Amino acid sequence: MTRLCVWAALCLSATDPGTVLQTAAAAKSGAPGLVRAGKGIAEVPWQAAQCFRLPLGLIQMLCSPLPDVTFAEGLGNTGKGLGAPFKLCVAALEMPYEVVCGLGDSVRLN
Repeated sequence: MTRLCVWAALCLSATDPGTVLQTAAAAKSGAPGLVRAGKGIAEVPWQAAQCFRLPLGLIQMLCSPLPDVTFAEGLGNTGKGLGAPFKLCVAALEMPYEVVCGLGDSVRLN
């Protein structure tokens, strides 16, 4: 990340070494906030995908007599699939807060 910012600063005619160092320091200090915002955004589709574990678990429990399909795996997926819609709601409600706080952390001047 720091190398990318240094390269971008050089390409944008920031040939002064002080400007390049300031840009790199700003990128390095802002990275954790951007990571927090990205995790908040990525959590919603992840939890939406987890909702598909409920039908998967039910199919695994029905097909457990077949080889390589166990009833225990089906129970595990069904249990995780039952809790997934609630986790999805929590992730969708927390996402704006995480994005705003993450972006705020990345712009905060030290």
